[in-house]
Amino acid sequence: MSYTSLRAVGLIFLLLMLTGCNQSVDEQIKNGLQITKTVFAEEPKEHTDSIGDVELYLPSNFKVDDSSDAYNILVTKGQESYILFINDREDADSKLYYNLIKADSSKNIIEENTYKKDGVFGFAAVLKTDNENEFELIVSSGGVKMTTISQAKYIKDNLHEMTKIVHSVKIK
Repeated sequence: MSYTSLRAVGLIFLLLMLTGCNQSVDEQIKNGLQITKTVFAEEPKEHTDSIGDVELYLPSNFKVDDSSDAYNILVTKGQESYILFINDREDADSKLYYNLIKADSSKNIIEENTYKKDGVFGFAAVLKTDNENEFELIVSSGGVKMTTISQAKYIKDNLHEMTKIVHSVKIK
């Protein structure tokens, strides 16, 4: 086999491998929502941060914005922004945020899942935005909700990290 033929075969093989590594949007959503169920079923992560009376886990690449207050927390990861809403008047089994999203006809829910265990209700949802390659992600547990706008290729990872954060929130 000539060197040129070997290079061509190698390039084709590399392209096939890279194509296989990229998940479709549907796979990202399916895998991301499956991960949320797994994380909700586990014990919450240890708290790494405190904001007022709120304790929570933040992955090492997440930072709390200085302008945040204890109940509306802006969290960033690089250029991405996440908003964490905390309603301390809602119980762990609250469906407030879930019912609000379901009742809002302007929300285009692509897929969702719910979680219920030991008196705790949680859900995760992926919603369509006006941008073809961006999606609104929402993860909620009781009176805690986190939301972001995510590029399609980061849906699974963002849902995973968001669920770990939401699931860890505790009000002293």
